[in-house]
Amino acid sequence: MDRKGIIAVILSVIGLVWWYTKTQNEIAQYQAQLAQKRKQAAAEAAAKTAEGSSQTAPAAPVEPTQAVAEETVEVSTPSVKYTFTNLGGGIKKVELLKHQGYEEGSTMFLNVEGKHPIGALLEGARDRQNEPYTMKVEGNRVVFERMNANGLLVTKTFTLPTEMKGAKEYTVELDVAFTNRSGAPLEKIEYSVFAGEIQPIFGGEFPYYTGLDWYRKGKATYIDVHWFDPSRWFFIGPQRSPAKSLYEESAGDISWLGVRNQYFTSILSVQDGKGIGVWGERIPLKMNGKEVYGIEAALRMPGFKLTPGQAVTQKFTIFAGPKEYTLLKKLGQGQQEIMNFGIFKLVCILLLNSMTWLKGWVNSYALAIIVLTFIVRGLLWPIQGKATRSMKKMQAVQPKMMELRDKYKDDPARMNQEMMKLYKQYGVNPLAGCLPMLIQIPIFFGFYTMLGTAVELRNSSFLWVKDLSHPDTVAYLFGFPINVLPLLMAATMIWQIRLTPKSGDPAQQKLFMLMPIIFVVFTYQFASALALYYTVQNILSIIQLYLMRNENVPAPVPVRKGKKGR
Repeated sequence: MDRKGIIAVILSVIGLVWWYTKTQNEIAQYQAQLAQKRKQAAAEAAAKTAEGSSQTAPAAPVEPTQAVAEETVEVSTPSVKYTFTNLGGGIKKVELLKHQGYEEGSTMFLNVEGKHPIGALLEGARDRQNEPYTMKVEGNRVVFERMNANGLLVTKTFTLPTEMKGAKEYTVELDVAFTNRSGAPLEKIEYSVFAGEIQPIFGGEFPYYTGLDWYRKGKATYIDVHWFDPSRWFFIGPQRSPAKSLYEESAGDISWLGVRNQYFTSILSVQDGKGIGVWGERIPLKMNGKEVYGIEAALRMPGFKLTPGQAVTQKFTIFAGPKEYTLLKKLGQGQQEIMNFGIFKLVCILLLNSMTWLKGWVNSYALAIIVLTFIVRGLLWPIQGKATRSMKKMQAVQPKMMELRDKYKDDPARMNQEMMKLYKQYGVNPLAGCLPMLIQIPIFFGFYTMLGTAVELRNSSFLWVKDLSHPDTVAYLFGFPINVLPLLMAATMIWQIRLTPKSGDPAQQKLFMLMPIIFVVFTYQFASALALYYTVQNILSIIQLYLMRNENVPAPVPVRKGKKGR
């Protein structure tokens, strides 16, 4: 492998380094600004309180709301416990009974820190009121009513699921009816429907997993909690713009809006009509002794006019549950795009579907990953074999390559020209040895992206690994976690590199030896399932190299010039 081979490897390494550097810079920026954000959040809260207490003539007329005691009611299905509140007329919190929280023995909650219940109707992003409703439970339905001073009757009906399978298990239907009970025409200006609040599952979760997403015309828009930070040149350079307190977008034809963390989501979808905008706010929190951020959001809906006695009904669905691709896809409006698989979407979906299908056979996600790795390596086996033979041929012509480098060391252009002639003369391909590595990169990042959001892996154990969705920390040394699988992965990578035929110059060999370090950095604090996959595939590569070690590959000979034989 000569300069072209080195360039191919360098580009691959640059891709890996760029991906990791981007992530780490964002996390570093996030950590560095925590103190500033706490002060800013406190100042904004104080300003809003002062504004609310001193304001006597609001810009838009608001109906006075008397202090009303909160009433709550819990309504459960086998999978979810919903707590409804009369203040705001909606779901105050969601408890997912089948999903463990961060602490062992706990359950997962959604909308715990939300300023409003899910389904609350708001006048805008700065609306902090939770107007009182009458509340009654009718079987699997919870009905709220409120008569406004202008004669507008608002009726909200939440229908809980009765079918405990598929996406319906976590889906609540919401019908909002507006009825003109006055004797005059009424005009309802645009309003917002609160979609919920979500926060990281644990304090060490990567911040970019927590954010909001909205969908229009087949395309999803994603932002995470970093969006509210001051933007900087090259992530860590001079500040380009100040911190932002509100995310707000106006656009027609919005089908749904959701908030999500690494494994769970709350999605508000419009069933008839479309939204016209979204807004979201970041919430400073403290979790497990660490400062983190949650996020809440609402979907803006268009206004309407009502003649006396006229009523209009707007239908929504609320999905509050795990981010399982198959469940979200069944919702039918592109909600699976909240998974945010990115440019490796097709690879992620293929790997995820294969992993879940194999789990059904072997009854273990760890074994499913191992079997899937065997399948991937089986498909790459011929390519790897061909690449190894090509590298052995390159190794055989290495002395001639060194002669050319010494002879034309002062003339790089001539040296490259002579190298190309040498490759053509002996019929060797300097890039053949890089092909398996290039193929592995999208597979690696496919696993990286998929395993980082696969809720199926949560609480799945394997040998000493307690949870495949977390690092396999077995101990701490001076406060530093000792994670076994990434270290095994690095050891097997070094072993594999030492067995691989040496076909490049010393600089190239040093470059290859950097690969274990780069991959360890990527996987050390990531889901241990990723290190499990790569460790197994390294072992299979080592086995193949040992099997081919004594294989007799004919030394390359100069290709004869002239006409081809008959």
